[in-house]
Amino acid sequence: MHERGDVVTRFERLLAIMITPWAVAAYLGLILLSIWYLDRPIAYYFHMLDLQTHLTSLTWFTQLGSNKLYLGPLLIWALFFRYIQPNKIWEARVWFLWLCVLIPTLICILLKILFGRARPELLFSDHLYGFYGLQKHTLFWSFPSGHATTIMGFVFGLSVLFPRYCYYFIFPGLLVVLSRIMLTHHYLSDVMAASYIALIEVGVLLYWLRKKEFFSGVLKGH
Repeated sequence: MHERGDVVTRFERLLAIMITPWAVAAYLGLILLSIWYLDRPIAYYFHMLDLQTHLTSLTWFTQLGSNKLYLGPLLIWALFFRYIQPNKIWEARVWFLWLCVLIPTLICILLKILFGRARPELLFSDHLYGFYGLQKHTLFWSFPSGHATTIMGFVFGLSVLFPRYCYYFIFPGLLVVLSRIMLTHHYLSDVMAASYIALIEVGVLLYWLRKKEFFSGVLKGH
């Protein structure tokens, strides 16, 4: 019981820190600093390295952030534990993970359209950089990163459910996030914003489920 409390407390401690006014201001400041001064130099550096050609394994690794790997399979597993091999605890856990991916993904898509940020490839080909607003073309869907949102939502959810392996989940999640920058699919500020969105979403979801006295059932028997 102490172990469970510790794990959830770690996540809640991180969330509590990240929503304090000074942390929000500092994090937003870092994102703005990245947009103004860091994004382009970093993008040009990794573009020069051309890791998509010279480190092809990274192109496979980065796909761990694709929501296609999670939304469909998690839905199938949830239905499996509901109808084929009934298990209320595991069904609840899988639904929780599904929501940890689905909700930030939907928020991310909305923000991508609203901000309309040109992707790094447009910087390299047409010297386009910045936010163009209300864009329907995916070439202007750089901010925030969808892959980073997905993988961080998933690993934060796993960290809540399985506290003992918290760091084992978050570390590879961060590596997937970094791969988006290294392959020049996104800017640093894109993945920073995405990670924060995922953290807040999982925290809000956890709070809401506890208010509904649902989350105790998720951990019951763990």
